[in-house]
Amino acid sequence: MASKDAVSNANTDFLKLYEDASPAARWPLVLSWVKFSSLPFFKQLRDKSPVLVAPECTLLATYEDVIEVMKQPRLFTVELYKPKMGDYLMTEDETPMHNTEKAIMLSFLKPEELPRVRKFVAEYAQKTLDDARGHIDLAVDYSRMVPTALVQNYFGLDGISPRTLIKWSYWNQYDAFHNQPFHHLPNMDEVHANMQRNNRYLGYYIAWLLVRKWFRIKFGFAQDNIATRVIAAKYPKDAKFGLARQGINIGGLLIGAVETTSQAVIHALDELMSRPDVLKSAIEAAKSPDTAAFDRYVWEALRFNITFRYCFRTAAQDYVLAKGTPRETAIAKGTTVLALWQSAMFDAQRFPDPEVFNPTRDFGDSFHFGYGSHECMGKHIGKVMIPEMVRQVLLRKGIRADAPVDYRGGPVPEGYHLSWQA
Repeated sequence: MASKDAVSNANTDFLKLYEDASPAARWPLVLSWVKFSSLPFFKQLRDKSPVLVAPECTLLATYEDVIEVMKQPRLFTVELYKPKMGDYLMTEDETPMHNTEKAIMLSFLKPEELPRVRKFVAEYAQKTLDDARGHIDLAVDYSRMVPTALVQNYFGLDGISPRTLIKWSYWNQYDAFHNQPFHHLPNMDEVHANMQRNNRYLGYYIAWLLVRKWFRIKFGFAQDNIATRVIAAKYPKDAKFGLARQGINIGGLLIGAVETTSQAVIHALDELMSRPDVLKSAIEAAKSPDTAAFDRYVWEALRFNITFRYCFRTAAQDYVLAKGTPRETAIAKGTTVLALWQSAMFDAQRFPDPEVFNPTRDFGDSFHFGYGSHECMGKHIGKVMIPEMVRQVLLRKGIRADAPVDYRGGPVPEGYHLSWQA
């Protein structure tokens, strides 16, 4: 989406429009540019105003400044997560609880199982597309359904409708990342209430899941999955990881897996579909049993059409950013900082020739899964699941988009109709 906007907005002087606007109009303008014109707007920020002190937030546009913030989680905190996520490890910044529980959960997500994960995703995605018989709404029947199948079969959140799990993930993600005070949503209270209501049902389900799996473990007929591993393991007393904490973290596997995957898959496909020459090469790469080359097409597409264009952090104390440089800026305690991930991935200091679509690019410095202590816990699973889902779509003969991605006025894809020769 953003890369297409870059063409039509290349000559817009965003910063002059910002300066000429009334104080009350400035922040709504910034929000609209971040959403609809991100690449040209971010380029102007990097070139002319790399640290923009806006009315509601301070925006950081260079790779160096984004990293400076992301490397200091105790100075730039996830305070705004707390009202949304409750008592979950992701609401804390390098505390003992955060570090202990993250380490525990990561120990169950075994890298050696990634080929098995990719095989499951490939087979389930292929069957889903076969059953669709030449036409599918990706957002409804594929990009959320495939990761939900993995959540049920590999993570172990079984015994419930996939559509219900999708709904729970959707409202949690919507409220946490798209319904912050600085977003000024007209229905912000309704979105938050939807999250709270759905979380109550999620809590009831997790309690039932814990009991059911505990009995299966006790009587020796438990299936191997992540939830079972979490419940069956023995923990030191000082880890403070009892059943309640186990349940919260098992629920977190769902919240992090479905909605973000859906957005990434659709954004990558949308970007590839908008580039006919690149699409042709990507389809050829998709046919190879060696998937490494194809996967790079997906990550490069997501650089242009990233899932989350920024992350937000709260300054825990007064701080001087980029000290000793021309862009040195004082950030007051309590300031909301937007670290513009997409802008950082177009910083030529780290990404040479950033405007060129280069599927051989090194993505060691990317922000596809976040950065630092709050980097996505399931990033290794995402690294195989997302490109494999895209790959299975591109293997369909004559694949084409019937209409643009439909966001229905919201922050995430709600519809994306594709057709192919069945």
